[in-house]
Amino acid sequence: MEVHTTLSALMSFAPGLRKASGHALSVYLPARAEGYDARHYDLEIGHIERRYRDRLPAEDREVMKREIDRVRVHLALVRPAGCPAVAVFADEPQGLLELIRLPVETEPRLEVGPLLLAPIERMLEQFPPALVAVVDKREAMAFGAILGEVIPLEHLVGRKVKHHKAGGTSASSNQRKSENTAKANLTAFIATIEQEMRAVSYRRLFVAGPDEALAEFEHLLSPGLKRLIAGRLSASLDSAQLQHQLREQISALPAAPQHRAEGHAVS
Repeated sequence: MEVHTTLSALMSFAPGLRKASGHALSVYLPARAEGYDARHYDLEIGHIERRYRDRLPAEDREVMKREIDRVRVHLALVRPAGCPAVAVFADEPQGLLELIRLPVETEPRLEVGPLLLAPIERMLEQFPPALVAVVDKREAMAFGAILGEVIPLEHLVGRKVKHHKAGGTSASSNQRKSENTAKANLTAFIATIEQEMRAVSYRRLFVAGPDEALAEFEHLLSPGLKRLIAGRLSASLDSAQLQHQLREQISALPAAPQHRAEGHAVS
């Protein structure tokens, strides 16, 4: 399927959506913030089936019947909770069964045909996809932040930065070597981030890491990338719960102003 620019980040997160035919099932359902409850989804699916059954032609009703059973099983397996709504896309002949948690409430919908992505596209305008760069002088990790989800993208390890404690005439030379090594590592990290930003059309860049490394990292960024920096997050590479921390902070960010965002260059 042809992908609009605003959906390219979604397709990188859920590439299976590209496989959908023109006879897929799209379902939007409210979720329970309190925790997973199978009865909640049984009631919601039953309601939406009854609502749409008589509106669909016979062929589409057969698709709905086949795919809704797969949706029920997938909900029981994934057990979504802690989000306002979910979207599920199913197309058994194409091997598609994908659940996406949504950051805001949306009207319950069911449709058979090409994937119904317009509600998600509107959400991507409110919550533009972002790249998160967590950096240190030797190591960096890049994450994609899409609709409140945080997905690991790259883990890069550069040359070791030596710390010299001894003084003397060689001290300044050793210090320069360490600074040059750190700069080379950060420059390599930036090249990778630029590639990710272009490939997925991320609209925002969040950064995190120790102050000294982060200051040098931001100094080395191109003007285009600097313009995309939306803020600093509180996280470091030595955190055992790094992805969870980032997800909590990204989910707490306010929605973007309600206007259609334009593409940005990163050069």
